[in-house]
Order: sequence, then C-alpha cells, then structure tokens
Amino acid sequence: MTILLDVHPAVYQPHHMRRPFTIATLCFILLTVVGVKGASTHSEANVPVEISFTSTKAHADPFNTVQLDVRFTDPRGAIKLVPAFWDGTNTWKVRYASPLTGDHQWRSECNDTSDAGLNGVTGKLEIVHYRGTNPLFQHGPIQVAADKRHFEHIDGTRFLWLGDTWWMGLCHRLHFPDEFQQLAADRKQKGFNVIQMVAGLYPDMHPFDPRGANEAGFPWETNYTSIRPQYFDAADQRLRYLIDQGFTPCIVGAWGYFLPWMGQQKAKQHWRELIARYGSWPVVWCIAGEDNLPWYLAKGFPYDDRELVHGWTEVARYVRATDPFHRLTTIHPTGMGTLNSRSAIDDASLIDFDMLQTPHGEMNAVAPTIASFDHAYGLPKMPVLDGEASYEMLNGQIPAEWPRAMFWLCMSKGAPGHTYGANGIWQCNRRDQPHGASPHGGNYGTIPWDDSMRLPGSQQIGNGKKFLEQFPWEQCVPQSDTVHWDKARALVPGNWIWFAEGDPRVDAPIESRFFRRSFTWDGKSKVKRATLRIAADDKATAWLNGKKIGTVTDWRALRDFNVTKLLRPGQNILAVEAENITAPVTLNPAGLIATLEIASNDGSQTIISDTQWKASKQKISNWQTATFDDTTWTSAKLVAPYGQGPWGNLNEGDTSLVPFALGIKDELRIVYSILPRPLAVAGLRAKTKYQLTEFDTVTGASRKETVTTDKSGTWHSPAPSESHDWVIALELKSGRANKQ
Repeated sequence: MTILLDVHPAVYQPHHMRRPFTIATLCFILLTVVGVKGASTHSEANVPVEISFTSTKAHADPFNTVQLDVRFTDPRGAIKLVPAFWDGTNTWKVRYASPLTGDHQWRSECNDTSDAGLNGVTGKLEIVHYRGTNPLFQHGPIQVAADKRHFEHIDGTRFLWLGDTWWMGLCHRLHFPDEFQQLAADRKQKGFNVIQMVAGLYPDMHPFDPRGANEAGFPWETNYTSIRPQYFDAADQRLRYLIDQGFTPCIVGAWGYFLPWMGQQKAKQHWRELIARYGSWPVVWCIAGEDNLPWYLAKGFPYDDRELVHGWTEVARYVRATDPFHRLTTIHPTGMGTLNSRSAIDDASLIDFDMLQTPHGEMNAVAPTIASFDHAYGLPKMPVLDGEASYEMLNGQIPAEWPRAMFWLCMSKGAPGHTYGANGIWQCNRRDQPHGASPHGGNYGTIPWDDSMRLPGSQQIGNGKKFLEQFPWEQCVPQSDTVHWDKARALVPGNWIWFAEGDPRVDAPIESRFFRRSFTWDGKSKVKRATLRIAADDKATAWLNGKKIGTVTDWRALRDFNVTKLLRPGQNILAVEAENITAPVTLNPAGLIATLEIASNDGSQTIISDTQWKASKQKISNWQTATFDDTTWTSAKLVAPYGQGPWGNLNEGDTSLVPFALGIKDELRIVYSILPRPLAVAGLRAKTKYQLTEFDTVTGASRKETVTTDKSGTWHSPAPSESHDWVIALELKSGRANKQ
C-alpha cells in the first residue's frame, strides 16, 4: 500500500515552544511518513525536506540504542547516507536537500532491523528548480572557491562573509520571536550574512547554568545521559528563521572545556544530532569554541591545553566522516600562540578554512592581528578569516574605530570576510538581567543587547562590505608593497617635552600635566589643510581654541587630526592634557610630542613641540581657551629631540601602522590606511586616468573623481578631510575586471 500524505511549506511548529510562532517567509518542506513504503513528494533545489518515521515497537533508551540513517540516491547515482535524529517518544526524522533536480530515491536503514517503522522504508523525492528569492536556495550553501582564498555559493556566486557574534543566541535571554527577529532585521539591513552561535554548550558559564537554557530547557539531560529533543525543536525555530532571512548560521558545537565533562563519545553524539538536524540546511560548522582552552578555574589557567586539542581533533574526524553534505568546517582557537585554527587541531585536513581569534584591544591589538593573519596566510592555501576580533565596548572600553580597523586590516590582507562582535549581544545581556559573573568572578560589561545592537561599529563594517562589493574584490590579491606614506608631504617632527621636573626621559610622576602653545595665523590665505600630529607617553587629549580635537592613547603611534575648521584669524591656542599612567615598570618615563602644520596657498606654517610651550601641574578652569592667562606657567622642558630618548622613531619600521592595499594588477587598487596621512600609490599605469573613490569609513559616504598618475605610474593622494582611518580605490577608467 502506498500513502501520499499532505505536504505543507514549513508550517511545522515544535509543540514544545512556549508561544506560537509563524514564519513569514516559508522555505522548508514537511513530509510525514508513518512506517509506509513508496511515499513520494517533491521539493525545490537546495530547500531542505524533512521526513518523519514512527517506530512500531517500544525502545527503552531510544537515543542511545537506536541508530537510524536514510540512504538517498540522487539522479546521477551518487549516494548520501544521511543520519536521522530522535525527536522524542517513538518519532525519528531525517532532513535532506540537494541542488540537483530530478528524482531522488531513499531507503531507511535502522540498526534494529525488526522495527518496520524505521527500517526498510522507501520513498521518492522529486526536486524541481527553486522559484524563490532566498540567496541560500537560489545559489546554494557556501563553499571554498577555486582560488582557495575566498568563499562562494555552490553555483559559483561570490560570497563576502560578514559575520555577527551571537554565541548565546539560542538561549532564553534573547526572547523569541520578537527580540530575535528585531536583532536579525537590524543585522540584515546592515549587510550581515553569517551568524556565529553555540549549540547550547556555552562559554563563560558552568554546565546546566540556568542562563544557558532556552524556552524548553537544556540540550542534554543531567550527566549527559540523553539529548533533549525539545531543546533542539526550539533551537530549530531560531535557526530556521535566520536561514529564511538569508543568514548562514555558523554553528559552534560546544565550548572546548565541555569535552572532559562529556567525554568524546557524548561529544560525537552531540555532533551527530547537529548533523542530522542541520546538515541539510545551508550552515557552516565550527567544531568547538576555544578548543585549546581549559576550564576557567583549572590550575594554571590560562594555558594551551593540548589534550583538549587531541580530543576535539577526533571529534572533528567524526564530523568529517558523518556529515554527508560536507558543509564548510573550521574550529575556533583561543587567543594564545599563533591564534589560528591550524594551531588548534592536530590534522588541518579536517577543516576547510582557518579561523583566527585575535586580541581584544585598541591600537595594541593591531600588530598581533596583522602578525597572526600573515602567519596563517603563509601556511598552505585555505581561506583565513578572523572569527573573533576586538569586540565593540568589551568591558565598556573598545570604541567602534577598532572593530572597524580589524575589518579593514584583515580584508586588505586578503581575507574572504570578517566576523564582528559587540559586547552585550554575544552573551545576551538584558537591561534588567545582564549575563553577570563569569566563573572566574569578573564580567565583561552590562550593556544590554538592544543598546549594543545600535553601537556604530556594526553599521560602519556593514558599510565597508557594501563598498567592497562594488568591485571584484574576490579577484584581488594583497599588494601592500605598492603603497606607502607620501614622504614628500611628511610633517616636520616636533620634540619630546614635559613639565620641568627631574628627568622625564627616565621617570616622572603618575599624574597629568597641562600644556599650552599660543600662535598667530593671519587668515589671509586659503588653508588647504591644518593637521595636528601628536603622541604622548602615555595619554593625551588636545584642544584648539577651546574645542576638543581628540585623544591619543598609544605613545608608539603618532596620530593625525584635521583641525582646519578650528582655526581662526589672529591668536590661536593649542592646549594639551598629557598623562603618565601606571605601568608594570620600575621607572616610568613621560613625554609629549606634537606638530601642527597649516598648509595654505602661500606656503605652510609649522608649530612644533619645544620650549615655547607653556606647562603646568595644575588643571585650572578654562585653561584650554585663548583668553586664559598663562603668564604664571613655566616653559616646557625639552626632554629629547624626535628619534631620541626611550621612544625612538615612532611608526618608522612598524609594519602594522603602514597603509595596506589589495588589487588586480594595475587595473584596481583598494588601499586602507589606519592613519589619515598622505599616500603614494605605485604600480599603476603611467600617465593614465583612474577613477578615484575616497570612502569615509565612519559615515559610509563616497567621493569620486578622475585622477591621472604621474610618469612613474604613481598617484599621490593628499590626506583625507577626516581625522580617522580611510580607504581609497583607484580603478582604471578604461574598464575593470569582470564582476560576477
């Protein structure tokens, strides 16, 4: 007897959910087969189909004793053995998808051959062309491109990975559906297309911590005796919604330290559950998070735990052998050593791309991020992607400019995309219920997820993705040897100065000192640009005519600020508060160095830090203004000329603070500069017209003009009007490389 049951677009709703939910954009197909043979249905290319089986006998421990697989044979004769999952009581389900149109035959295979409801059931699935608009079904899941450096859909359509970090996004603290949908809508509008999430076994908490439960509880019974299907039925709704909105979930199986508690066998069962439920969906696998980091309270923590690495390598081997769909796979390392996936697994052939975790920081994170990327990029070819980098507002401290810088640095180094993270979202802080204490007692901040959603970094990085997608970025290769600072436009360096006390080159009080420099500008000639270049050991905030310019926090990096709009004819006052900060050293030197250059049609006027500056130990009201009387202040002490003292030549030889470029031969050059300085872009065609696009990394605005290279094939670019990092693109006017 053959029975064809009703086939419905994804109206399947897990009965364990606390509240009703209807998906607006329907993608999935449900077919219920109850122990019958010859069942037939149809689906569309790449769209998952779910087939349900009902056992004909009771099983005392169904999760641990029953193994059901379904053998699918596609129209070309290729076979996939697809694992099924136990969905509670006497129900098992299998999910399948294929890009191939035509008839797909299937047959169930159960280790209990006497169960007629599970073993030997056959059917046919007819797959037709997809007629919808979801890119994950139009073009298929993502894979590694032929160049082994980028990603693409299985039909060859390019894919620029822009991930967001929702590590705990399957837990109840991000309410479903309303809050989950709100966050997804925000990320979709900004251009994100990947969401990184952990499958219930979370970081930063003990096992079975109530903060990690979802609407149906935990993914496992206590002591890991059995999977809890109702947890995953609830998780299905969230993951399905993401896919319906065009996101690729990057599913992290567990945080690394769970392995000793679960054991390898249970970890493999956990992964079989994930493969059975989500392998047919357009997902990416991440075997474990921080797989080489032990439990936070382990003796000697933190350290590189190689026993964990060995164990997770075996789990990865199991995933490779079990997943019939061969979804992209990686592993997430901790922030130690070379910071890449290949250092966190014993067999690199088990992963498809190298995921980095680089430091969470500001300027101090730039050099190790570049070094880590360069190291991984120099290994045998595979895509290299930073999967965790400088979370915005982590500990309430990291502003948007640093997550933005990490995106651009990695992209200019040849990355296939990037993952952003915002504190408050990854751990699902609620306004009335922040995540709270970590096992080690501290916390990462209390900003709520919805405030974090509105932090500017996510929009700025989304703007960056949209800018790159104007060009054939996936054909570009790193070309940083073709760009450098334009030395012809370099500023005259100032001197290191400080308040006249002792020998600041050697040691100085851990306090702030205040500096003023008065100068006159006649205002007769049009100013092209006025630039303040400044650094301090350790921190400085500058004002011009009482208006705040900005703050610098790293003495190793001279920062440039455009102060053109703050100038006024007549007397001007440049004021700086410099602070020597506590450091783990016996002797703590201090210094301030600055140059103000006013470039006009009649030449330039330069003010450098020297003994003409006034200095004080006291902060007095209105001390930054031109009307303040500084006659009682003393002359600043010249501590050392530029290049001398304990500071050396700032930025020179620092390969992390130079401009970077990627491009296509002499046809296209995309340049990123972390400092707003004039550039010289070489290696272009001599005396040739290019379209210049100057991109504002903060606002997303672009300015275009036609420029002509010089006789050596170099374009000399003036500094941007903004006082932050910037991007330019030079594209040959006669045409561009083909864009897909």
